[in-house]
Amino acid sequence: MTLSASATTTAVQPRFLAPTEGEFLSVVGETNRILADGASSAGRVLIFEVNSPSGNGPPLHRHSHDDEYFYIISGRYKFVCDGREFIADPGAFVCAPKGSVHAFACCAGSPPGRMLVICTPPGLEGPFRACHNAGPNMPMDAIVGAFRKFDLEFLGPPIKTV
Repeated sequence: MTLSASATTTAVQPRFLAPTEGEFLSVVGETNRILADGASSAGRVLIFEVNSPSGNGPPLHRHSHDDEYFYIISGRYKFVCDGREFIADPGAFVCAPKGSVHAFACCAGSPPGRMLVICTPPGLEGPFRACHNAGPNMPMDAIVGAFRKFDLEFLGPPIKTV
């Protein structure tokens, strides 16, 4: 079978970002650098870099829309996924499948953490942008509402890392 050029063409365009480029969003105490979102990936994936201060992480939550994959670049993180705990050092990988109850936090006493996160399909960038645009004093009920629109449900407090 021979494929024509039009059959293999996609809406995704080459994308190059220097280390200081990308969309930087402040979300619940962390900085997320968007590398590829739904628009730039033709609706396929969200890829972002998370920079976490020591001791910081999101509340326990569940995604009904996407699978979430984490690759640790620096620092040490604690993950909880469906009741299992895991300490993730640089080079570690974690998968939180759609529907899993999970959270992570950069371990207290660890240098600031950095990880690459991939979500399939994309969409989580929407509530990230809403939180960033609202500023650092966004009330918790508004944060919960922004993420609920994406079918992400908060189920408990952030995990402790000490």
